[in-house]
Formats: sequence, C-alpha cells, structure tokens
Amino acid sequence: MSYEAPLPDGRYEVYWRVTSADGHFIEGAFAFTVAVQEPRSAVSPSPSLQETQDGKTTEPLVNPTETGVSATRSVTPTPTYSTPEMESPSTQPTTTAASTPGATSGNDGTRPAPSPTAAPAETAVEGRTPPSLLSSAQRQDSAVTGSQRIAEATRILIFLATMGIVGGLAFMALVVRDEPLDSDRARRWVGVGGIVLTASAALASLNRAVVIEREWSAFWSPDAIADAVSTHFGVAAGLRLAGGLALAVTLLRAAAHPPRRWTVVTALMGGALVIASFAFDGHTVTEGPRWLHAVASVSHVSAAAVWTGGLVLLVDLLWRRRRRGVDVYRPLMRFSRMAATSLVLAGATGTAMAIIVLDRFADLWSTPWGRFLLAKIALVAVAAAIGGHNRWVLIPAIEENGQAAIHRRLRLAVVIEAVALLGVAVVAAFLVAAAAA
Repeated sequence: MSYEAPLPDGRYEVYWRVTSADGHFIEGAFAFTVAVQEPRSAVSPSPSLQETQDGKTTEPLVNPTETGVSATRSVTPTPTYSTPEMESPSTQPTTTAASTPGATSGNDGTRPAPSPTAAPAETAVEGRTPPSLLSSAQRQDSAVTGSQRIAEATRILIFLATMGIVGGLAFMALVVRDEPLDSDRARRWVGVGGIVLTASAALASLNRAVVIEREWSAFWSPDAIADAVSTHFGVAAGLRLAGGLALAVTLLRAAAHPPRRWTVVTALMGGALVIASFAFDGHTVTEGPRWLHAVASVSHVSAAAVWTGGLVLLVDLLWRRRRRGVDVYRPLMRFSRMAATSLVLAGATGTAMAIIVLDRFADLWSTPWGRFLLAKIALVAVAAAIGGHNRWVLIPAIEENGQAAIHRRLRLAVVIEAVALLGVAVVAAFLVAAAAA
C-alpha cells in the first residue's frame, strides 16, 4: 500500500465537470486550505516505515491522541464561482495536518504553524502557481455568462425557424396549394427560415465550445469545436446546417424561377433533416427507450411546427386578403382541419414524452423541466381554446353573412392564437435544456 505525498501548505482549488451522453454537463468548484497545526506537547518520534511480507514498505497509522497532533480534515464545498465569499478568510475551509518527517525546518525538528487565515492565496504545485479562485472567476465570468445567453438565443431562433420551415411547407402543400401568389409568399418565408436556421446552428456550434471551455478563445479553436460537436448536440447541429442550407438555397432560388420537381424534392429532404435533428436535441434524449423517445420527439415537433408556422402564415394571408377584398373562407377551413390534426398529434406525443421523462407526478412542479412543461401546457390550452372558438363560432359566421365586424374579430383572435403558440416555441427552447430531476 502506497501513500500520496502530502500537499504543501496553502489554498487549493478544485474544478470539476461531468458531461452526460446527451451533451449536457454539470460542473462546480470548491476551495480548501492546508495548514500545519503546531502540537502543544512534544511530538514523539515518527514511527519508522515497516516492511510487509511482500517486501513493500508501509507507513503505520499514527493515532493523533498519542502524538498530541491534531489531524482533522475539513473540506467544505463552496458555491460554483462565488467570488467574494471564497476570498474571505472567515469562509475558507481549512485542512489541518500533522507534521511529517521531511516537513521540518529549524533545529528542533518543528516549524511555526501558520494561521489558517494566513495561508498563501496561491500555492506552487508541481512548479506552477495556480491562479486564485477569484481571479479565475473574474477571467471566466464574461465567457460563462455571455455564452449562456448566446446559447439561449440560438435555441429560441432554432425553434422559431423550425416552426416557420415546417409550418410553411405544410401551408404550401395543404392550404394554398392552388393559390400561386400565396404559395410564392410562403416559399419565401421558408427560405428565410432556412437562412435563420443555418446561421443559428452554426453560431450554436461555435458557442458550444465556449460553453464547455469557459474561454472566448475556444470560439475559434478547432480542437474545442471538435470536442463540442462530438456528442448528440453535434449531430443535431449538423442536420440543421444541412437542412437549413438546402431549404435556403432551393426555395430562395425558386422564388426567382419557376419551381421544378427537384425543387420540391430538395425542399422536402431539407425539411426532413431539420425535423430529424430533434431526435438528438434536448436534455432528455437519453430518457426511456431511445427509439421511442426519438419517434415521439420528431412527431411532436412536426405537429407543433405545422400548427404554429401555418398559423403565422395564416395571419399574413388574412391581412393581405382583407386589403384586396378576397374571400378567406376556403383557406380558413383548410387550415382549421390541418391545425386540429396537429393539435391531437402534438398532445398525444407530448403526453408520451412526459411519461417517459418524469419519474413521478410531483416532478411537474418540483423540477425545472416540469415547471417549463406546465407553462407550455398553459399556453397551448389558451391557443387551443381560441382555435376552437374560431373553428366553431367565427368561421361559420363568416360563411353565413361575412360581416366586416366578424372578420375583424377573427383576425384579432388568430393573432392572439399565433402569439400564444410563438410563446410555446420560446418556452420549448428552454424546456429542452432544463433538468428533468
């Protein structure tokens, strides 16, 4: 049995990080101080090393009460990167250790014991002087805070762009398929969504390296970026880059030229790549059977995007047709049927994922993931109630008399419903990064 060499006097800092299979990580830091406490009575000679039967040397354990030396250890974790308190002498955890042979200075074989509060702020370890916890926190605080805000912003943009892309494709295929003017406008919306998605996915990939390394220099470090995209996060980002770029190039080009068959095929493939990326995205992709969670996640995002993105385009259609005095009943009925199907599918798949992720019902209000889910459900309920009122009250009234007042009420209701669903997309962007336990 061998022993590690004792740590010299001074303060030490420990940083730790654990990365999960889904690419998320938890981390922390704490500091402790090592100081020698002078015994009050003479210290008996240190026992010599003993040789065991197998020829190895061991250092026998010394009872602190026999030597009169305090040998207690106390390591108290401190909050991650809490700066003022960690530097305060009154809050520094202290480790006291017995004097050892070879750790002496002076003729009497002992050395003065430094006060725990007088321990050096920086201690040389293996020829290097580690920076203090405070200076490290100050140096990294900008990267940590800034990269977290960028990560949140890019997730929101990715979700909103996905809503526009998938909803726009469905709107073109099912609502305005025989309306060239409205179809061309939806095509441009999808192309813009592809640009936003591509840029957001690229920025998220670079920013991921900063999140992990806690240094802005990682933003252009090939090694740091390679490490950042080596998890499920990288797979999702790659699919979004490919899908968004295909949609942007194809549909924006088609806006200036008559669409061809290859345009439709490429657009559908790009949309499929975007949707498939959500099988690898989120804090809960490793929960439950992998295939089941992937199918539920892809189906849920698809249904939600058809409803949300299609509704935003419907708002645009209603306001444009109002100015032109064109009938809106047919696209309204087409969208209503599409939205109803999407709501049922989104509700079923969302329930399935909640059952997979949550261990118990109380997790709905006791975990960040559950609380975001409750907020999302509340917004969906508002949107569904407004949509039901539109479908069963306002749309039939438009068919019967078409009064201007009813049209105004319908446009306002559709706008409120769209705002609620965009809020759902924003909440979902935070939901996928929230802890489920």
